[in-house]
Amino acid sequence: MKGMSKLMSTYKDFLIERNQIDSLVKKGYKIKSVRETLDGAYVDFENQDEEEKFITLHIMNADARKYFGVLIVKQLGIHL
Repeated sequence: MKGMSKLMSTYKDFLIERNQIDSLVKKGYKIKSVRETLDGAYVDFENQDEEEKFITLHIMNADARKYFGVLIVKQLGIHL
């Protein structure tokens, strides 16, 4: 059961990070840059129409990192 607990924790981490990303995207933020490090990715979002023009999220979950990768592809208008 210990392994199942870890899986649920990982999934919850994914949901939290995905929701943070989705919240910014819904407000009109675009991904401006990504810095990959050994402890995760730092994703910079930009929206010139908001008071807080730049926001950086620290994304550590592997699935959430894949998720923002897909968003970058969509943002660039690339159809796979």
